[in-house]
Amino acid sequence: MKANDSSERITMELKKTKGIINSFINSCSHNLKSPLTSIEGLVLIAEYCTNPKEVDQCLGMIQHCALSMLDMIHKLEEYASMQNHELNRKAIQAHTLVEKIMNKYGKEINQQQITISITISQSTPWVSDEYCNYVILSNLVGNAIHFHDNGKGSKKINIEVAVAQDQVSLTVSDNGIGIIEEEKQKIFEPFRRGSGQSKGNGLGLFLVKSAIEKLQASISLESKENLGASFRISIPNNQAA
Repeated sequence: MKANDSSERITMELKKTKGIINSFINSCSHNLKSPLTSIEGLVLIAEYCTNPKEVDQCLGMIQHCALSMLDMIHKLEEYASMQNHELNRKAIQAHTLVEKIMNKYGKEINQQQITISITISQSTPWVSDEYCNYVILSNLVGNAIHFHDNGKGSKKINIEVAVAQDQVSLTVSDNGIGIIEEEKQKIFEPFRRGSGQSKGNGLGLFLVKSAIEKLQASISLESKENLGASFRISIPNNQAA
């Protein structure tokens, strides 16, 4: 009887996994076809345009579509890398990790005039997989940038890293547009965009979830619409590993 129960459970899990894979492939196809169709239409329009300004506008939109596809391909490559990644636990310097992320998003932060507040507390070694932690923090910061609130005079993102002997706490909070209640349970799904304002591909938080599962970490979210969002991640500190 137990063997039958185990077999049924495995069969159900395989069906569920197959469904997720099929959904993922369909979503990839749709999200790549859409900009390609737009590019095709814009090229046809540009061919018949006689106004140089209209041609330049079409070229700008084509570039935007191409960059969108390129970003998605990079995210998909990152997801594939995450799935095949074997954990490599080593000492991490919190200041160095955060600095790397600030360098990545520096241009966008300046363009959007966002104030960044960073609080780092590390008096003990942090031993974990640096790649997974980078993926988590990088995508959370990128998410906070994308969902800033233009209606607010002061746009803020707070980054906190607290390293303790048994665990590390990462917190990224903002005063952006927030997340509506019905979306909170869905934001970690692939290609999920929590708002029409999103210019991303809906894979950032999906990658965060994948990295968290690799590290056997946990994540919590507090958010209210128009008031911002706060993500907190608790990651095991593998000092004794």
